[in-house]
Amino acid sequence: MDIKDVITNRQEAERKERIERILNAGKKLFLDKGYLGATMRDIALEAELSTGAIYVYFKGKDEIYGRVCEEAFHILMELLEEARKSDGNSLERLEAVARAYVRFYIDYKDYFDILTFNDLGFKKVGISDELLASLEQLSLQAVSIVNDTVLEGIKEGLIFGNVDSWELSVALWAGIEGLIFIHKRGYFDNYGLDLEDFVNTELRLVLYGIIPR
Repeated sequence: MDIKDVITNRQEAERKERIERILNAGKKLFLDKGYLGATMRDIALEAELSTGAIYVYFKGKDEIYGRVCEEAFHILMELLEEARKSDGNSLERLEAVARAYVRFYIDYKDYFDILTFNDLGFKKVGISDELLASLEQLSLQAVSIVNDTVLEGIKEGLIFGNVDSWELSVALWAGIEGLIFIHKRGYFDNYGLDLEDFVNTELRLVLYGIIPR
């Protein structure tokens, strides 16, 4: 490796390290101050960089927020894909996918909170059309994993087939997401409910409702 390669590798490592610092700073400040309260100057101070240096890598706060959302989606997709490939029949895999979403909420709460800011905040801020399209595609892919598993269940005869698979998939997704947001807002505490127990109850109700009888 010659000196040019060494310099190039060092510059690329520095670029990646700075981008990571900026994204981590943005994530922290979006949580601490809210998306609207955080400024580029705040992010620069947290990342220990000048504001000008940040603009070398990002067009502004909206793009930083969008990239953090992108990170969140990739983590969620990895969990959902792992669940989809788990052992068992299609109903068991569908249950695993639902639990994977709950796991994302529990284990990656920072990313969940940023991703779901103001009901999918990435749709409501000024990110580029290209980045918005990427995030919308990732959102669609997440529900597509549910839909693919539903289609497998219909093919196996474990889920009734006289319903649109996408309609059923969105209904299942909405049920789990609704449960999560009820928990997030503290309603479980009022009734002494446990999240894991409630997930079990929700899944029993959902799965009973979609199996042929």
